[in-house]
Amino acid sequence: MKRLALLLPLLFAASLALMLYLQPAANTEHEAVAKPVTAQVTPPDDSAPITRNAPTPTQTSTSQASKLNLPRSFIGTEIDGSLRVDAAGNLIISEDIRRLFDYFLASIGEESLAASVGRLRTYIDSQLAEPARSRAQTLLDQYLDYKRELVLLERDLPQLPNLDALRQRENAVQTLRARLFDAETHQAFFANEEGYNRFTLERLAIRQDTSLSDEAKGQAIDRLRASLPAELQEAVLPELQQELRQHTARLQAEGASAAQIRQMRQQLVGAEATARLEALDQQRQQWQKRVDDYLAAKARIQNNEGLSASDRAAAIDTLAAERFDEHERLRLQAVEQLAKSRKEG
Repeated sequence: MKRLALLLPLLFAASLALMLYLQPAANTEHEAVAKPVTAQVTPPDDSAPITRNAPTPTQTSTSQASKLNLPRSFIGTEIDGSLRVDAAGNLIISEDIRRLFDYFLASIGEESLAASVGRLRTYIDSQLAEPARSRAQTLLDQYLDYKRELVLLERDLPQLPNLDALRQRENAVQTLRARLFDAETHQAFFANEEGYNRFTLERLAIRQDTSLSDEAKGQAIDRLRASLPAELQEAVLPELQQELRQHTARLQAEGASAAQIRQMRQQLVGAEATARLEALDQQRQQWQKRVDDYLAAKARIQNNEGLSASDRAAAIDTLAAERFDEHERLRLQAVEQLAKSRKEG
């Protein structure tokens, strides 16, 4: 899905962090510094950032955007993330906080650094009382420091197209996080991302392992996916499915053989999923052959000048009833309607 960009940060986040790093510190009570870059692993054709919805997103209307003094581009978006406290009023550390930071800081580029960071600090103050308020502000300071230092890290690390460079970059980013954040925050903010990146790197290593057969690679990827926490298994699935559709369409357009498509599938989604996909392919081929045979017989009936219009219609109804059950006939009607609309279009 991605070309060999190799663990580069997302373009927007990288540009944002660079701008924050280069811009002089704002003269405010809270010094405005850099927004973090999401350091996603991006090996060749093998990964994409995980996107997750906030547990309780709030649609940002025109009036809400105005009240928060957000740029107009935020109208219709969702406030991603949340700030929660426990019974004692302490801030609950979760990935929601990181998403909230990212949401508000996304306005940088449309407005000044000071305005963007200042709005976020004001929002935090409006949502929390002490001691949670001070904890959240401190986390924001750390998060912005992390973004600034990550820019320097990305600048200095070699960007080489190999697995060792990918691993070096990921280890360096994790070391940076461990230095700037306590263990609880590191886990809450980055555990899912780091878990996904580990999966991506290990999957890439399996694909590049010349000692393994295609079947063995598929089985290894099966074991790798099964080892993921349930949440991550669900998170990687849409990305793999999208990647699978893209690769399959490309190979089919290039006239690839069934063996080539099978090889790609095994290395992408594993042996078990490949077997299921092949069974589905066979079912589709069988269905298409039945439809083609029916359409050919239907055309012969329609071209039979010895039959009246009513007799032709009755013969076609009988033909459909003989070859398809009730559920399949509904599906058949949809196929014929789609074909008709395409022909008329």
